[in-house]
Amino acid sequence: MVILKLAYRNLRGAGIRTWLNIFVLSIAFLAIIYLKGMYNGMQDQSIRISENTDKGSGQYWCEVYDPYDPLSLPDAHDEIPAVFDPFRESGVMTPVMLYQGAIYPENRMKNVMLRGVDHEQTVMNVPTHELNVEADGYIPVMIGQRMARSINAEEGDIFTMQWRDGNGAYDARDAKVVHVMVTDNLTIDVGNVWLDLSLLQDITRLDNYATMMVVDKSYSGELPESSWTYHSLVELTADIREMTEMKSKGGSIFYGVLMALALLAVFDTQVLSIWRRRKEMGTLMALGMTRLTLIKLFTLEGSMYGIFAAILATIYGAPLLYLNNMKGLTMPMDVDSFGMVLPQTLYPEYSLSLILGTIIVVLITVTITSYIPVRKLAQLKPTDALRGKMS
Repeated sequence: MVILKLAYRNLRGAGIRTWLNIFVLSIAFLAIIYLKGMYNGMQDQSIRISENTDKGSGQYWCEVYDPYDPLSLPDAHDEIPAVFDPFRESGVMTPVMLYQGAIYPENRMKNVMLRGVDHEQTVMNVPTHELNVEADGYIPVMIGQRMARSINAEEGDIFTMQWRDGNGAYDARDAKVVHVMVTDNLTIDVGNVWLDLSLLQDITRLDNYATMMVVDKSYSGELPESSWTYHSLVELTADIREMTEMKSKGGSIFYGVLMALALLAVFDTQVLSIWRRRKEMGTLMALGMTRLTLIKLFTLEGSMYGIFAAILATIYGAPLLYLNNMKGLTMPMDVDSFGMVLPQTLYPEYSLSLILGTIIVVLITVTITSYIPVRKLAQLKPTDALRGKMS
């Protein structure tokens, strides 16, 4: 207890030098927590968006379908197994059919993915009910806002749509945009044209065919065994976690440099303190303080920089992090360039384990940094110290 009081008085007596070190360390605290919270929020939001709009709690894929093999897409459909019928009727699953095609907006050709979905489905948070309309003899289709921007189309526009049916014959009809949806999931937006599943099956002459079955995100019961392969949400979102981890490692360089600068300030302060307080150390040893206790005193002084920095960061940083968590961070550029599913406004997530873990790591690092220059006090002689010399 005596050492603790003495360490506190020494820090308070150092004046502005103490507060500068504490302030720099507190900035390092906030930078680490903010960046890690932002990456955690980015990952959770991306997975949540994918779960709600595309992947559900998992998907069954037909044997041929491989999203990473474009050459397999022309044959990536099969007859829906009868074992899925009860789940389909109860709304637990919904079939999705992916079919290659092309559209000709403004006399330009653009290859697209025809995405057939039941207009009555409730598994995915996508306004497929908009497809249940009469389009004056045209094929009613729905596109995303990014897709509409890329082909310069809007609701009510008409363009020619071409495809190759199940028998290999080419066919074409005019399609009418009945709805332009707004979604944060660019994978179901860019290059996709949505139409009713039964209509897609009819024009391709592939009755009761589909590419995948999407399982409702709220369903937690047993799933049937089938010749189709089941992929859980964890498998389907593995690329999101890998992308976030890669970006997080890149961001760690920033707060690593900032932390190194803060620790360098603590290290220099300890070296300067030992050099200027030689006579004080000699006096303490002459009064009976052991070398080990003296080392503990100076190490404790360095550790208290981290403790006070955590307190200061809480005082001015907690309101800033709370405000940022409530309002989010609106990206100044189009998030499509990030190459992953992201909303325009990111909301960080600060967990208790993140905050406590950061505090513990920083305190341990500061303590080690404070101890390194103090080790030489183990060889200090009281007579040399009283004369202002270092042994």
